Amino acid sequence: MVRPSAISAAAALALAGCREKAAPPPAPLPTPTPAPQGTPLRSDASCAAPLDSPGAREKLREKKGELRIGVLAGLKDADDDNLAFLRKLVAELKRRGAEVLVADGDLGDNLDEQETLLGALTESGLPVIAAAGNREVRSDLDAAEAELRKKGARIVDLSHTRIVELGDATVVGLPGAFERRQLHSDGACTYTGKDIEALAAALERVPQPAVLVAAVPPRGQGAKALDWSEGQNVGDPRLPALLRRAPFGIFGQVWEAGGRAVDGKGAPVAPGAGSEQLYLNPGAADHTPWPMADGTTVAGQAALLTVRGKRASWEPVRVVENAGLPATEQPPVEEEQ
Repeated sequence: MVRPSAISAAAALALAGCREKAAPPPAPLPTPTPAPQGTPLRSDASCAAPLDSPGAREKLREKKGELRIGVLAGLKDADDDNLAFLRKLVAELKRRGAEVLVADGDLGDNLDEQETLLGALTESGLPVIAAAGNREVRSDLDAAEAELRKKGARIVDLSHTRIVELGDATVVGLPGAFERRQLHSDGACTYTGKDIEALAAALERVPQPAVLVAAVPPRGQGAKALDWSEGQNVGDPRLPALLRRAPFGIFGQVWEAGGRAVDGKGAPVAPGAGSEQLYLNPGAADHTPWPMADGTTVAGQAALLTVRGKRASWEPVRVVENAGLPATEQPPVEEEQ
């Protein structure tokens, strides 16, 4: 759910600075019209490196005819119970053939949590592609990833490596939140309209099919969309235009609309059904029960995204912890058309 953040201390001081004591003339002076605030042309490079910068592109895998991506988002808490739960999700994704993991937003609130949570993913031995959302302080996440790399982990951060070639698909990242009021931490990042324009141009040049990864979903229409929350669509209205250039996508943050996928027209895509356009919200992987938009409650979930040629399909992955039940639950998979 998108939640406005509290006003930062710096912003509070700026507001306080505007409240100067009035001078005592007989008639008050007219209130000056504030000068318009300048809009940055693009994000700071530490938040989103230019797409043409050195190191902004990396190849992880050759083309094999099929690609399976394990998708997790909303890792959130680094307590022992949640770590054990995340490891079960990762183990099930790996059992189903995942060759790479995508961690899309809510990766922990500080350096220690981020190192621990991402470590639960990298200990699988799979490469991890990480996308920062509205909580991650850039310097903390960089430090956490550096520590894991020292231990042999392979982590690609989409704030720095914006394009990741996986042979059968190309991941292109748009990290951060789309409005400052969504940020939960000073030092977390937003992206700008210029970042979106640059990404649109890059999507014309990368090997297709492209998989757009962003912590924020595109603005949808209606209750079946990936951004439905509390009776409204809350995604970024600028992102749907990018979907014309990226046939597949992974989005997070609106957890109550998770565990679902839609096509380019916003129609639901059933698990196992192949589609030439497929956009996925895996839901929160954190094991805390979360009330969903459809009235159900889900305690942690992930997804497997499979790309074959110009079509993709998906499977939800949920862990069943009740005694006497299987360790994992997989809904029936429809045959690809």
